[in-house]
Amino acid sequence: MKYRIINDKTNEVEEEFYTKEEALDCIEFEFSFETHSMIRVIQCRECDNEGHERQDWYGISTGYWCDECYESNRYPYRKDAYETIERHGRGERLDDESRHWNNLSTYNERFSDY
Repeated sequence: MKYRIINDKTNEVEEEFYTKEEALDCIEFEFSFETHSMIRVIQCRECDNEGHERQDWYGISTGYWCDECYESNRYPYRKDAYETIERHGRGERLDDESRHWNNLSTYNERFSDY
């Protein structure tokens, strides 16, 4: 994570730090809290640039990625509408509890005569 010192009048980045303590010390000793502010910047998952939260087609967050990594082959997630179990029924299976009840009813049918 990075911390940027921003000049409030010009909106320009004055300094960047990797710890919050260093950024606060910089404002306190070199600038002023009246003229500057500090923002936290979340970095891209692949590089050191500023990342923005990205989502796949269905709105599931895939993390923070910069524009360059998102548009390149470094972004490993699909951007198109892919098939899912919930929407397309691919790969559905009974959960353990349902399988148990199915086996129990078969057991009861076989041994109901005794």
